[in-house]
Amino acid sequence: MADWSSYALSDFLPFSLETYQRLGLLYNARFSAAVVAGLGIGLFALLLLWRPTPLRLRLALAGLGLCWLWISWAYQLQTLAPLLWAGELFAIAFALQSGLLLASAVYSTPRLTPHWVVRGLAAQSPAGQPRLGVWLGAGMLVFAVLLLPLIELAAGQPWPGLSFFGSAATPTAIGTLGLAAMLGPRLWLLLTPVPVLWCLVVSLLLLGLDDPLWALPALAVPVSLVAALLGRRTWEGPGR
Repeated sequence: MADWSSYALSDFLPFSLETYQRLGLLYNARFSAAVVAGLGIGLFALLLLWRPTPLRLRLALAGLGLCWLWISWAYQLQTLAPLLWAGELFAIAFALQSGLLLASAVYSTPRLTPHWVVRGLAAQSPAGQPRLGVWLGAGMLVFAVLLLPLIELAAGQPWPGLSFFGSAATPTAIGTLGLAAMLGPRLWLLLTPVPVLWCLVVSLLLLGLDDPLWALPALAVPVSLVAALLGRRTWEGPGR
């Protein structure tokens, strides 16, 4: 009988960290137009922090839905699945997430209030406390779109293989968690199960590959939960 305690997590992975990073490099080179388009969608989502309108919010949700659908096919199915059997399951989950985002863009009516605007993020709640939940959600979105590639670059990853929002799975999942935290508790519950699952799985994967940034995706889960819980009072309003 095998002694399972003698196995490390890396023993169950079919590739090394170098292979995984090269996979991202080849993916970016093959689908460079998608990388640019995904970044454009991410920057458009950041625009919501300045000038929120219902139409822009619906367009951002629809754009995110298209990003998840693209990643489902191009990354999970075409790139990762040939090396990792779970890639096909991830592809199904990402396609499901795409459907939820697109349906939310069409059928939901997320409430937009003045505290969405950046100059209003520091406005005081009736209790005199900053709306920390909104800050956290906005910060996660900024982190996913702008900061995560720079952190990867600082950690020594070659720039052609960096993870970019809209085309790479992890920053797209983190950004979705941040945006969902700003949409109110109902949409947060609807839109977060798949991003949460991916963030936890990819952190476990990166831990097995000895990636120094392995904890970042997993940390996004409790931050998003805290942001949603803190924002709940804002959505419910005082006295409710």
